[in-house]
Amino acid sequence: MKTKHEELLILGITIEGRPFRPSDWSERLCGALATYNCNGRWEYSEYAQPVIYEGKTGIHVKNSLKDINPVMYQFIMDFACHNHLKIIPTGEVIYLEEFPEVTEVAWSVRRLTLALLLHQWKIRFKKIVY
Repeated sequence: MKTKHEELLILGITIEGRPFRPSDWSERLCGALATYNCNGRWEYSEYAQPVIYEGKTGIHVKNSLKDINPVMYQFIMDFACHNHLKIIPTGEVIYLEEFPEVTEVAWSVRRLTLALLLHQWKIRFKKIVY
């Protein structure tokens, strides 16, 4: 079983607990991926959106941005690291392995077979000695 986080939440709080300034940092950063729609309205990308989490500003980043636009993903992560912002993994997905590892099963069968053979050998050896 493996777990993977599909999304990250970058909060505008430093590791020391102070709020990050300027207060509109999340809109500015997400604006780099934003576009205008057909009505001329500003639309944030689905991969990086400004959010308010528990009263704190932040950015909701999907890990799929790493595959689509690796430069922008790296820029956002570098920004968070250089400014000591809190990064919270969210959207946990659990992947179940389809097949168990064959080597583990093979080793346990081999050990069991060896133990049975040794047990039989000890019984036979004891009968011969007496």
